[in-house]
Amino acid sequence: MIDHTPTYSAFRTPLAMAGIDFHDHHLVGLTWPYINCKGKQYHVTMLDQGWVCDCPGFNFYNKCKHITQVHEKVIAE
Repeated sequence: MIDHTPTYSAFRTPLAMAGIDFHDHHLVGLTWPYINCKGKQYHVTMLDQGWVCDCPGFNFYNKCKHITQVHEKVIAE
């Protein structure tokens, strides 16, 4: 059986972005799959402190385009 639980670095601080009050948000705990142009799937998760992603960019720089794109979609709704 394959474990589809998203993983992310426990050493990175969740990225809080403007436009969302993450504390007690109704979407906290949800994970959005994100498939890039090469077919690689990453997972963006909303925590009560902000966003996390399991991509290498987030683990190295504490930000990534996957979070930005999911964040913009959530704000637009």
